[in-house]
Amino acid sequence: MARLAFVAALSLANLALAQTIQDGVEATEENVAPAVETVDPDAASSGVDYFPFESSQLTTDVIANLTNYNLSDVDLFTFSDDAAVEKRTSRVCKTYPGDRAWPARPIWDLLNILLGGALIQGVPAAAPCYSNWPQYDETKCASITSQWQTPQYQLSQPLGIQYYAFEGVSCLPPTLTRTGANCTLGGMPSYVVKATNVAQIQLAVNFARNLNLRLIVKNKGHDFKAKSSGAGALSIWTNALQSIQYLGSTYSHPVSGYKGPAFKVGAGVQALPLYQAADKLGLHIVGGNTRTVGIGGGYSAGGGHSPLASKYGLAADQILSMEVVLPNGRFVSVDEKNYPDLFFALRGGGGSTWGIVTSLVIRAYPKTPVATLSYSFGIGTDISADTFWEGVDAVFAKFPEYADKGMYSYWSLSCFFDCAFAMSPQWGNDMDSAALKTLSTPLFDELTALGITVSDAVYSDFDGVLSAIDGTWSAESEQTGVWNFNTASRLFPRSNWDDATKLSAQTAAIRQGAENAGMVLGYNMKAADNPSVNQTNAVNPAWRNTVLHGLLGATWSQEATPADIAAANKNLVDMMQPWRDASPGAGAYLNEADINEPNWQQAFYGSNYAYLYQLKQKYDPWGLMWAPTAVGSEDWYVTGQIDYYPTQNGKLCPK
Repeated sequence: MARLAFVAALSLANLALAQTIQDGVEATEENVAPAVETVDPDAASSGVDYFPFESSQLTTDVIANLTNYNLSDVDLFTFSDDAAVEKRTSRVCKTYPGDRAWPARPIWDLLNILLGGALIQGVPAAAPCYSNWPQYDETKCASITSQWQTPQYQLSQPLGIQYYAFEGVSCLPPTLTRTGANCTLGGMPSYVVKATNVAQIQLAVNFARNLNLRLIVKNKGHDFKAKSSGAGALSIWTNALQSIQYLGSTYSHPVSGYKGPAFKVGAGVQALPLYQAADKLGLHIVGGNTRTVGIGGGYSAGGGHSPLASKYGLAADQILSMEVVLPNGRFVSVDEKNYPDLFFALRGGGGSTWGIVTSLVIRAYPKTPVATLSYSFGIGTDISADTFWEGVDAVFAKFPEYADKGMYSYWSLSCFFDCAFAMSPQWGNDMDSAALKTLSTPLFDELTALGITVSDAVYSDFDGVLSAIDGTWSAESEQTGVWNFNTASRLFPRSNWDDATKLSAQTAAIRQGAENAGMVLGYNMKAADNPSVNQTNAVNPAWRNTVLHGLLGATWSQEATPADIAAANKNLVDMMQPWRDASPGAGAYLNEADINEPNWQQAFYGSNYAYLYQLKQKYDPWGLMWAPTAVGSEDWYVTGQIDYYPTQNGKLCPK
């Protein structure tokens, strides 16, 4: 029987009764053990031993044992292997709090028993700041407010996310939100599973699928578009999957044939501890420049750019294998041999779409020195606007050369007043400051010839990526918990530099964006070809042709209404059009892009989209995993939204 038909036939009255075992005895923590079996670590099809938390699994034998024990409603936790039958079932809106089919408290209690106590009822982190919540506590509120905009606080909270705009701004500390705002659960999940083993993830997946609940996944919550939020959802929180294992300098990956240093990394590991582990061994790994991003979450799933990208490729390119819980609840190894189509999709095809990754094996590289250069120049008494933009052109003209040298540059254009350009920094991999100075001298000579004197150039030397990140970006600069901006982006193709007309149009578009929005941020880098890894993956093909990832933003005040935010977002879409016109057929980096991006399927996934959509129907015919702008998301919508300001505060329904 198809699963949704089964759910419809269940007695709603039965779902509201206390759950029982043999002879009608009420099921409790004392007489029902967590639903888990310990599997041998070497049982992984990948040939890479499971972490201890991965050896704890929900298996068919566990389900059979619960059935033999006459546990009530055990079918709510079973696997769904007959996707062909399930696919023919008509989709309906996800079950929502207040619906007749919403699970009663005894059902949630049963889930918690089988999870071993890992279920958390959703309560906004800022609830202690509001007198209508039982958690109200002024002292706690003051502490929460003081920590709110730190990533460490947000990632430590079951409902914490890094950016709240597209959740719906439902509950923030009073001094950080609109005057007179109240606190509701809004676009945040109703329940959270704090996953510490694979069995818990499988139980949550099966429970949500069999009861037609909305399911979301949160690792660190580091997403501009609140993909790890959802009203009425059951959330799987993977932050606790923290293991790091060095596999050795002569490691031989059994499936890919790769030989060399590699790490196995739990999905919850942040970039900083992995950088530290690698650094101690004289190694580098490809990761972001933000310390608190989870390497195994949406970062790698969306591609993952890095200070090392111009040398070794993107983070998604470095993955040798993964362990994954599929939408049908099964736990599988994914690599070039096992589920090769999913191996393609999970590396660049976006997060919260294909399954829940619990660990991944990534290759590492020998540690090399890093040199950085920072400098700036701007319009002033001695530099006219035209001269300034000629100087910017001179910098941009070097981008293909710099990327081909394995470099990474982070820069900004600020035009809130007189325009200024800042390189902060240019990053030279496997260089010292003398080499970087030699490389930069021709540019500074060109700027001098234009009448632009750069007097604040600062060169710095570091022994590797870890010290370069620590010495370049302070931990305090990683501000989160905010909601007053939106970001759009574009990957400008290298071919623009080969055609003077195209390059001129691109420069004009970027200038227009800076002058209209006040600020442009950008990265000069490429996704390097790397024959030592498998780069046949779902990364946006536009990445393989770019040397410039540019970002444009919209901002609004703390008193902005939803209508104000929608107007700012629409303006951002309009401001981005010249960038699209200057890069036809290119795209955008989906992890740092606009939720309102026109033709997002092409922009975020390029020519891969049709194939990825087919894979989505193959592995998730139920539409269990959904996130805005994810593959297949066009088949669903969130109710109660306004144009240009979509939030997660509403019921998820099929179109």
